[in-house]
Amino acid sequence: MLLRVLRPFRGVDPARRRKIRLGTAAATAALMLLLVVGAWIARRVAILNLDRSWTEVEWAALPEVRMLQEYVRVDTSPTTGSELAGARFLAQQLEAAGLETHIERLGERGANLWAILEGRRKEALVLHNHIDVYPAEDTDEWKHPPFAGVIDPPHLWGRGAFDMKSVSVAQVQALLALVASGRQPERSVIFLATGSEEVGSELGTRWVLARHPELVGRFWAVLTEGGIVEPVTREKIKYWGVEFAHKRIAEAWVCSQRREPLETLFEYLEEHRGSADATLTAEVATFADHYAPSRQHRGYRRRLADLAATVDHPARAAELPPYLDAMLRNEVVPLPVQEDPGGGYRMKLVLRLLPGVELDSALPELLPGWVTHGLALTVLPARGSAQGSPLDHPAYTGLIEALEEAYPNALVGPYFLPWNATDSRFFRAAGIPSYGFSPFLIFTTDTFRVDATNERIGLPGFVDGVALYIQAVERLVG
Repeated sequence: MLLRVLRPFRGVDPARRRKIRLGTAAATAALMLLLVVGAWIARRVAILNLDRSWTEVEWAALPEVRMLQEYVRVDTSPTTGSELAGARFLAQQLEAAGLETHIERLGERGANLWAILEGRRKEALVLHNHIDVYPAEDTDEWKHPPFAGVIDPPHLWGRGAFDMKSVSVAQVQALLALVASGRQPERSVIFLATGSEEVGSELGTRWVLARHPELVGRFWAVLTEGGIVEPVTREKIKYWGVEFAHKRIAEAWVCSQRREPLETLFEYLEEHRGSADATLTAEVATFADHYAPSRQHRGYRRRLADLAATVDHPARAAELPPYLDAMLRNEVVPLPVQEDPGGGYRMKLVLRLLPGVELDSALPELLPGWVTHGLALTVLPARGSAQGSPLDHPAYTGLIEALEEAYPNALVGPYFLPWNATDSRFFRAAGIPSYGFSPFLIFTTDTFRVDATNERIGLPGFVDGVALYIQAVERLVG
């Protein structure tokens, strides 16, 4: 904003420019104040799009909003809640439409749920979501109680409102719309809600893949979380990405009888978390080809357009923003030191590996022997697929077509998830194409709150996103 305003003065003689500035100090101060206020107003206008119609909407009267509100009110966190209660809530919505549901209870509070809408073909599009949510911490700092599901327009507040009960509701609504149409779809649809995602999916997706071959054998493609949207305003969208690949995850534990060595290691890894050498994988190169034209920063656009040359020049790669630089490097992320129940102290390490990179080859660079000397190190096997999902699969191309129809001015394409990992890694490892698709046009400020204090979702974007999800699913199942 400021740079654009000051550009007209570039052609003025420097001496005269100084006189102008000195002679108009008061006016300049007023201008700066106006610019600051104007910038704030512009941001608000961008978010609200000068459309105040949302103030006139009775949000709680909309069935999809009411369903999300009720679902958020079901505490499904691993510390204070119950996945079983969440599975029962979802089952009630599906059974009301005449669908048969199956709840698999695991322990006192764990659960998985599935329901099948039979199509002409046995192969099925899987609408996957996870029931559990991240624990709600620092509850006294929340604007509204984390499991109250408060509608405070234009947002609905609560743990899980974005991650990922909003997608769960969109999937339920898509299935209900198919049932209400009275037409048998060409392809079957499986609604699959799994547990324990926030703690490794051992009793969720991994359990289903290992224990239910009769179900898994029907999986044609999976839609789950992980997609991104980068809006400037509701009309101007820089990039809408369908996630098709991310890093593999491995875990390690470092133990010591004393806290100090682990704290020292934590500080070192925080400073040197990425591998020294940048590496270009096929998945990242594909993503960069689609993503580069969306960048307004000319330097980023140029470096992404020729990413191979950028990788060959470390100084250029280092100039990329952190999330893009992370796509070029293996990483190790330390978590805070904690007391070991068996005595002493321990620290968990999360290793993020680029597609195609084996743990044994990355480990010496990420954790050279000297940094763990004198400490007990245990490294667990990497989990997930070494490659991404294909971009010529009808599920992916159908999602892209649905986005292009709904938002013709947006640049849409594949997305490589640099830091997070979803259950897609387990589906892909089983040979099942899986895609992260977020249909909600919400702003970055909301995504910052995911799994944090005051998680929320913008209701205008949520309602529009549910409609988009319904259209996309109808396209994919014929």
